Amino acid sequence: MSFQVIIGKAGCDHRQVLLEDLGATLQQNPNDQFYYLVPNHIKFESEVFALEKLAQRADATDQYAQSQVQVFSFTRLAWYFMKNTPYYQIPRISSAGLNMIVYQAIADHADELILFKGEASRPGFISKLASQLAELKIGRITDEDLEQIANDGEDKGADLSAKLHDLAIVYRAFDAAMRDKYIENTDILNALSDFLKTQDLSHAHFYIDGFSQFSAQELKLLQEIMANAADMEVALTVDAATLRDESGTPGLFSQSKKTYQQLKLLATVTKVKLLPDKVAGQSRISSDLQQVEDYWITSSNGRSVTKPQPFQTPNAVEVISADNRYAEVAQMAAEMRRLVATKGYRYRDFLVVSRKLDRYQNVLAPIFRMQEIPFFIDNDIAMANHPFVELLTALFEVDAHYYRYRDLMRLLKTELLLPRNEDGTVMPIQEFRESLALTENWVLKVGYEGSRWIQDADWEYARFMPGDDGVETTKNEAIAAQINSIRRLVKDTLPPFFKRIKAAKTGRDAAAILYQFLETSGVKDQLISWRDAYLDQGDLAKADQPEQTWTTFCDMLDEYVAILGDRAFNLDEFLALLQAGFEGATFSQIPSTLDQVTVSESGMVQMNNRKVTFMIGSTDDVMPDVTVANRLLSDEDREKIQLPDDKFLGETNSATLNNEPFLNYLAFVSGSERLIFTYSTNGDEEEKRQLSPYVARIAQHFGIEIQNHAAVPDPADNEIWHYLGAKRATLRHLVQVSDASRTSEVALAPAWQYVYQTLIQDSNYHSLTEHLLGGMSYRNEPKSLVPEIVDALYGKTIYTSISKLEEFYSNQYAYFLKYGLKLQERPVFELSPASTGEFFHAAMDMLVKMLRDQRLDLAELDDSQLHELVDEIVTKILDDPANLQFAILKSSNRMAYIAGQLIATVRRMATTLHQQSQRTPMRPTQTEVLFGHVAAKTGLDPIAFALPGARKVEVRGKIDRIDQMQVDGKTYLGVVDYKSSVHDFNLSDAYQGTAMQMMTYLDAVKRNLATIAGTENAELAGALYLHLSNPKLSFKDIFKLATDDDFLEALLAKEKYKGILVDDPTLINTLDTRLGEAGYGNSTLYPFGKKKDGSAMSRSRLIRPGDLDGLLQHTEGLIKSAATDIFAGKLAMNPAKWPDQRTAMQFSPYKSVMQFDPLLTENNYHEIEKLSDEEVLANLRKEFDQTDGRH
Repeated sequence: MSFQVIIGKAGCDHRQVLLEDLGATLQQNPNDQFYYLVPNHIKFESEVFALEKLAQRADATDQYAQSQVQVFSFTRLAWYFMKNTPYYQIPRISSAGLNMIVYQAIADHADELILFKGEASRPGFISKLASQLAELKIGRITDEDLEQIANDGEDKGADLSAKLHDLAIVYRAFDAAMRDKYIENTDILNALSDFLKTQDLSHAHFYIDGFSQFSAQELKLLQEIMANAADMEVALTVDAATLRDESGTPGLFSQSKKTYQQLKLLATVTKVKLLPDKVAGQSRISSDLQQVEDYWITSSNGRSVTKPQPFQTPNAVEVISADNRYAEVAQMAAEMRRLVATKGYRYRDFLVVSRKLDRYQNVLAPIFRMQEIPFFIDNDIAMANHPFVELLTALFEVDAHYYRYRDLMRLLKTELLLPRNEDGTVMPIQEFRESLALTENWVLKVGYEGSRWIQDADWEYARFMPGDDGVETTKNEAIAAQINSIRRLVKDTLPPFFKRIKAAKTGRDAAAILYQFLETSGVKDQLISWRDAYLDQGDLAKADQPEQTWTTFCDMLDEYVAILGDRAFNLDEFLALLQAGFEGATFSQIPSTLDQVTVSESGMVQMNNRKVTFMIGSTDDVMPDVTVANRLLSDEDREKIQLPDDKFLGETNSATLNNEPFLNYLAFVSGSERLIFTYSTNGDEEEKRQLSPYVARIAQHFGIEIQNHAAVPDPADNEIWHYLGAKRATLRHLVQVSDASRTSEVALAPAWQYVYQTLIQDSNYHSLTEHLLGGMSYRNEPKSLVPEIVDALYGKTIYTSISKLEEFYSNQYAYFLKYGLKLQERPVFELSPASTGEFFHAAMDMLVKMLRDQRLDLAELDDSQLHELVDEIVTKILDDPANLQFAILKSSNRMAYIAGQLIATVRRMATTLHQQSQRTPMRPTQTEVLFGHVAAKTGLDPIAFALPGARKVEVRGKIDRIDQMQVDGKTYLGVVDYKSSVHDFNLSDAYQGTAMQMMTYLDAVKRNLATIAGTENAELAGALYLHLSNPKLSFKDIFKLATDDDFLEALLAKEKYKGILVDDPTLINTLDTRLGEAGYGNSTLYPFGKKKDGSAMSRSRLIRPGDLDGLLQHTEGLIKSAATDIFAGKLAMNPAKWPDQRTAMQFSPYKSVMQFDPLLTENNYHEIEKLSDEEVLANLRKEFDQTDGRH
């Protein structure tokens, strides 16, 4: 029995020494058994490599097989020796099962626990505790050890003492529950150590490679092997100088030196023959990388470094920066393609490592596929993200939140729970997706949740658009059928399941009910269909995932039944255990081919048979990595715990950080020929990143310049190999460089022209190349519609509202999208500003009509009568089933509060109208006055104009309110428009077409004066806005008020009409009775004031009758002009931009459609001029050849 250590730097070929010794011993003892032990992570590759080397040594020219040599990991070694023993037949338990046993232990001993009792319900705690127990087992620390440490008399602090106390209790209960029932990975090595004591290993030879440290369990196993085997050799990455150094100063090889000393101590204690260390002298890396290795060792150990020699291969070590991670990986992939194509490399010669590989998970696979590079990402894929896990989570959330929209959509969008057609077949997936999308749209619009989903009656669907007539009815029926197929799936499937599982008495009953539900509802079959579809596509990795997920779930159910099945069922605990089980589960992966790029994390053990290593993501935040492990026993706890040499916990966070230079060093020399560092300067959320200080040290010492290959090629640069690769990937860069050439007006370099010719002549890429490059000349500029399309969209007559034409003047293209193509945003069940406005309008309309119908004068009502009237109005509005838009006000307590605020506003506005009516003879006489055809209703005559080409435009609308008063036999009619926000009349906007509403309403009234007033002697009074609000007064304003009348005046001033009035002395003198009594002052009600001499104040918003006629005629001209342009097919993308920098794009729902970009030469705003009232009136007088605007 002998023991020997193979030492040497990481760049030395330890594996060659081990395999040479193995081969020589095998030749001498061909009947002996040989075990080559490596980390599980590299077992498969190590086996292939070892057999290749042994075949070369044996001069085997044909296929080579070797039955005496086994390549194992420690756990596979246990299987080999113990697979037929009774112990190994005990069921293996999963991480989810371990969590269940830990949970059971806490529940059973809750009264004895100090800390853990209160923590057990905290998410993640059970998993953390299970991990801590596993660490104790790996460290060979027993519950008795914990009790002894807790009671050794030393002050450890209350927190640690409580932890140790609770850990000992849970640990003891955990072991008792596991004993003879289950085994886990942490048990196997202890069992193997005991088993090997009984075995004859005198003809067994062990060679151990790839480890820099061992757990206490592994050291115990190695001790048993030492004591019984013929010999054992261990390869360690440590140099002789470090082993000779007795100063105790930490260095690069500190961890390896510690391991070396542990092994030597074991050999001494075991009394085996200790052979002299053997140095792996042969380097497996190039002389250039040897320089890098020597520099890193010397500098990391704090010794002075010598001046480097020039690299024999100029690009042996490179540092490349990129603008972003996509560009970083794309450049790396292009370099791989180049090396394979021009330098004789194979893809298996490349290793890609990163300290944080998850940062690149979204770009690696797409780029490698685009570059047609075979690859294997050697990183765990979490099972928790699989749709089946999402289905389980969402399923119980649906019940917990009683059929909430969000939970139902999460459940259904997993596409694992599908409806069945009448013949029993599963609904095709495309049909299901369309039906689900329609259902989601409808639910968002009407706000259906809760019992609506499980009611017996089908949902009714209605969506009418003007001009759809009977065609829409048929379409509605088809959509209703699709929507109700989804609703019935929910109604028929979920409530029976929820009822059954809630009635479950034990965990065993619940597990059976859940399994049966998933099977009978088709979830299991759907997973199988996914597997088969992936197999048909040849995607073996994805094909295995549905089956692995289902198997993991079934295993967890089995363990749950075995461990907790006879306990009273607790749904919350059951779900927490399932979730914890899936959180720790990962998909097993198998490389699909031998010649492929391996992608891994730099902290993991790697094979050293690659030629080129790419270290991506070489930034300062991960090299060194400063991630702190969140463990139950903190670093401070670990330092206080004293253990014998053969028992120990894992490293502290500080020790892990101190080992960072060593872990990165192993990655530096993992390739034999070249080392390429890459990094992107922009991290997540555009966070700026700097180059790793490790890489910066190497670059500075060797004078390596940082290369920066721009993400977009320079069109004039003929050195383009950085951007070449597979044709599809190269085409991407050709498009980029062609665009750069066009914008910079620089001719394409000959190399790019050659690329273009190559792609355009390729029959597989000709069409795509033409299509993509053709887009270079694309201008984001819509073309005018041809007459046939205009006729199809609008017919011969445009029936429109003035607000639509205002939108045409604000942006012609937006008008086309909204009213031509009828594009609409998805309706959402919410209280929008439009819905609030409709509520106020309905209340004001009903108030005026009730006053008129009951022949009541608003000025004569008292407060109680007014409040009763308002209460009756709002009750009618909210209780009317036809008012679907107001149903949301009863949907929640929050909405009920908002409804109260809306009602308070209505009350206040009724009071305002009441108070205003006491100060003016102007009375509301009509509301919701229609002109033209509005839906199925017809009102006053429309504003209609004949246009060239036998075309016509008819403007329709609804006037919120018409006020009326009589003075000296003359009737004045005024228009009032309700607004939910502050509005004022802007004469400049009205003149330029973006605010024509009030003038159009006045025009409609003017055209129907006699009909409305009932007399020929009637004139216009003006057009006013009334802000519907519940005004507030500031404390500053209140302190200025002396009497109740002052308070009333202040409130009325807040609710003052805004707009424009006709400058008619009779009208102005009569309109505000308070102002008429004083003879001068500002009106509290209307937008005018009078000086003592009777003239209007400068702030008065008055317009002379002639000017008003001109403005009305100008508005008619704008209507005709807009309609003419629409019929001409004009749809310029010309969003308005006002002088205050507001634009028509700010709140447009069509931004993503228009793609308007003011930086493009063809995309320009339509600037709205800033015209004063005087300038507008002067223009009108000039336009209509008037002098003073009077008539």
